[in-house]
Amino acid sequence: MFNQFFLPLDRQFDSDFMSTANAFHEAAKTLDKESKSSGLGMSGSRLPILYLFRHAIELHFKSILIILHRRFGPSYPDISREDFPIVTIGSKKKELFNVHSIRSLCDEFLALLKKHETMIKKIGKTDWTDVPDDLNKWVTTIDKADKASTMFRYPFTTDPATDSMKSAFKSMHPTAVEAEDNTRSSDDSPGIMIFALKNDKNEIVETFVRDDEAMGDVHNALKQLADMLIGVNLGLLCEFVES
Repeated sequence: MFNQFFLPLDRQFDSDFMSTANAFHEAAKTLDKESKSSGLGMSGSRLPILYLFRHAIELHFKSILIILHRRFGPSYPDISREDFPIVTIGSKKKELFNVHSIRSLCDEFLALLKKHETMIKKIGKTDWTDVPDDLNKWVTTIDKADKASTMFRYPFTTDPATDSMKSAFKSMHPTAVEAEDNTRSSDDSPGIMIFALKNDKNEIVETFVRDDEAMGDVHNALKQLADMLIGVNLGLLCEFVES
């Protein structure tokens, strides 16, 4: 089973997209685990981890599209290694390599499931057309944070509102910081890291609090979706190509 993984990358059924996705996925999980024990620096963020998970997801979706496109194409089992699906975005059609939107790739996946529904249900052991609601929920969360595949690669982009979510330190009014600190002290909650700026009169004029859960919802969505897609990717290959 999965004999393709012992072939050169360009000989694999999906042109190595799944293998590369798995490599990014494993790197993301390793860095994520390491960050919990040693951290990414006091002011560091999860951006490298988020980027690796996101890129793994993009590659998983592209692998899935290639598998469905080639498996249910008119020439199967004689496929061309240069035959890649076209992704429809609104009224436009784009080559797979020029599409980086997770939402667009997911929509194309769902469209192919619908297009080949009869054959999928006839050949497959699993009803792949029964898509769990979580898929759309996680894709929506990720797409909202990163539509153009640039959010996790750079410290700032053209979206200041979302960029502000990245920072590990968030601005908070001194009064609110004091109230939060008192609340945590009274119920024995973990402490908070505070950075305060003072004026010439030694008065606190601005405070920043470390947010250990910065982009936590996005982080969770990326991890959950990546884990789901690795199963979908392997399942489709197993049931429709290597069965």
